[in-house]
Amino acid sequence: MIDDVLAFAALPLAAAIIFTGIHTWFGLQVLRRNVVFADLALAQISALGATVAVVAGHAPSTTAGYAYTLLFAAGGALLLTGSRRLVQSVRQEAFIGVLYVVATAATILVIDRSPQGAEHVKKMLVGGILSVSSDEVIRFTLLYAAIGALHWLFRRHLLAAANETACASKRTALWDLVFYLSFGLVVTSSVSIAGVLLVFCFLIVPALVGSLFSSAILAALIIGWVAGAFASACGIFGSFLLDAPTGAVMVLAFAVVLIIAGGVRAFVMTPFEQRSQNRTRALRTAGAAICAGFVLSGTWAVIAPSGDHPLLAAIETASGIGPEQFLTARERVDFTEAADIERRHRAEVDRLYELERRSRWQGEALSADEVRRLASMQQTLTEMGRGERFVVEYLRTRARSIERWYIGLPLAALGLLGFAAMAWSPGRRSKHEHAQTAYEPAHRRCLKPGCSDT
Repeated sequence: MIDDVLAFAALPLAAAIIFTGIHTWFGLQVLRRNVVFADLALAQISALGATVAVVAGHAPSTTAGYAYTLLFAAGGALLLTGSRRLVQSVRQEAFIGVLYVVATAATILVIDRSPQGAEHVKKMLVGGILSVSSDEVIRFTLLYAAIGALHWLFRRHLLAAANETACASKRTALWDLVFYLSFGLVVTSSVSIAGVLLVFCFLIVPALVGSLFSSAILAALIIGWVAGAFASACGIFGSFLLDAPTGAVMVLAFAVVLIIAGGVRAFVMTPFEQRSQNRTRALRTAGAAICAGFVLSGTWAVIAPSGDHPLLAAIETASGIGPEQFLTARERVDFTEAADIERRHRAEVDRLYELERRSRWQGEALSADEVRRLASMQQTLTEMGRGERFVVEYLRTRARSIERWYIGLPLAALGLLGFAAMAWSPGRRSKHEHAQTAYEPAHRRCLKPGCSDT
């Protein structure tokens, strides 16, 4: 099983590492140019070109489809290059946002009449990195190596153009055009496999992680490569473990890596005084969030006992004091029986789903009649579970109409007390520190020769 997963994940992981390598470099330049959403705009314009190609009868993987995509990406590169001249009058990010919205709306209008329009838009967003082939990996390697070599040869000119705050010369505009054209070529190639959302993560997240730890371009690049490769591996193997869409899991993995890197930077890599202040702020923020959750959850339980109460449900699970404690004996029996039956139906549905999934993955293929029978059984069990779920929710609402006074109201009061304690503690500490600083200079003056203070 593990060998099969490793063999299946080898090509997607290789593609993800290649994407990380080139996109981290472009991401560092994008951050220096303060055009963070240029990638989304270019990617959406490329997706618009691919959509036009599909409507015209060309598959995105064909030469004609790729030509459509490149043509639209080149047009977007020209627009982004020209947008820098607007910096003195309007923010460049505003123009990029308008460009992204217009490209998205145009994509929806073009694909509206297509019978597979929804699937095409979904693929453009999340991609299909698991389906990458060895030929595509080789092509990406050669293409990105050539673009990377070109950027490395002219890195001084490109970085100098990125650091300028305004486009005052034709020379800067020329290097901007080189940057955006090569950027568009990279984005066009990556979006066809990874999708718009994942390409944005490849571009921004590793570059942000590298910039957190170093302002030197080479050090930030290496740190970004390591972080991006680690996030890609976690996302790909995590999608196998969770049996979830790979693109979405990889995006979440990149977000987790960014959060961890921010925590390390704030609580480990800073000077001691700043580190202590960061920890204090983090603790106070967490405390305020917990108190706010208590106040809102308790108040909502009192106002609307029939609504959704996730925090109250978590407290019930942790404490063992469930809503059945506030029901009559007969209602308690009905509640427990309905919950048990609904749980058994859900477990059976999950078992049938796992049976079907395993038959597709490693067992013998099911016949059409067997698949239909499984689907019919799943639908029947799901409907029966919904009936039991209705009974459970009805009785829970009756219980919470009483429970709100015993748990909801004290929960809101506990949150308010927490806020009061947090508000009182800083004022008391600041007064103590002020008194201490006012005392220490006088005490030190008394140690000097000739001091008359006693």
